[in-house]
Parts: sequence; structure tokens; C-alpha cells
Amino acid sequence: MKTIKLVGIIAALTLLGACAEVAATRNAPVLSETATMGVKSSQSVSWHVQEVRVNVPDSLTVSEANLYMPKSDIVWREDPHGDRRMQVRNIIDTAVNEAAQGMNGGEPVYLDIDLKRFHALSQKARATVGGQHTIVFEVCIRDVATNVELIDPFPVEIKLKAFGGQKAIDAEIHGETQKVRISREITSVMRKYLGM
Repeated sequence: MKTIKLVGIIAALTLLGACAEVAATRNAPVLSETATMGVKSSQSVSWHVQEVRVNVPDSLTVSEANLYMPKSDIVWREDPHGDRRMQVRNIIDTAVNEAAQGMNGGEPVYLDIDLKRFHALSQKARATVGGQHTIVFEVCIRDVATNVELIDPFPVEIKLKAFGGQKAIDAEIHGETQKVRISREITSVMRKYLGM
């Protein structure tokens, strides 16, 4: 009887260990699988980015609601109140241009970015629990002369831990604003996708 109980306990512990392992894997930050479907470095070497063109469709919803998680496509508060579409367009444009710095080959291309979602933190979430920055867009590389796609468009999804409470305050004191952290992450992820 003791042997059966011992086997049962060992089996239960093994199952709990497996569950913990699965949860850790499922929640681990992962660069989207499409990163491997991005541009091959041999391709990017032959391209010269003439222009990064960022499209923020009018159909995307914008929220100014001070909720923990506003239900909207665009949530951005760090810039003064104004045209949020233009503000996030500028953030993405600057970051992707930075990522494309090394693409100085002979074939001129456009790097088209079509925004799907830009979720930073509301004031409420930033002041308390923090959360996650989520930026999703599609990338298309086009020939300048013909405007023809040179590779299939591919999606990019960026998830970055967002600081809240004292951690957010401390980060800002050291210049690590939401804009700085998001911009740096977009640049870093795009360099990987572009094979740079």
C-alpha cells in the first residue's frame, strides 16, 4: 500500500513539474516564428532602402480612455494629446529607418510598414501594475521602379514588458521612457527580420 502511495505522489509531482515547464515555455517572450520567414541576409545585402513608408490606417481605433487595458487598436499617451496616428507613425518610421541603416546595396527598394496594432500603457496601468507593450505590423519590400513586391509580405509582432509604478518612475529618471524602450525594441526586432 505504501508503494502505491509513493508511486502516486511521484506521478503527481512529475505532472506538476511538467505543467510548470509548459507554463514557463508558453509565457516566455518569443520572437514570432515569422522572424525566420523574413528577409534572408543575402537578399538584404543587395537592397538599398530608399524610403520607409509607414501606413497607419484610418480604420484603426484610437482610445484616450484611462483604463487598465483600453479596447482599441492604438493606445499611446507619452506624447502630448494630439494626433495619435501621426505620433505612432513617427515612432515606427524612426525605428525602422534605424534598423535599415545597413541596407545599402545596389537595388533601390521601399520598405512598407502597415500598422495593425500599437498598444502602450494608459496612465492608470503605467502608474500601477504595468503590463505589456504590443506592436503589430506587416512588412512589404517593394522595387522602387516597379512597386512590385520582392518578397511575400510578412507579419511582425512585438511584445515588450511595460513597467508600472515605481519601476516606471525609476526607468524614466534614467531616460528609459516608453518611447525609448519601444523604439529600441522595434529597431532590434526589425534588424533580425531584415537579416542585419
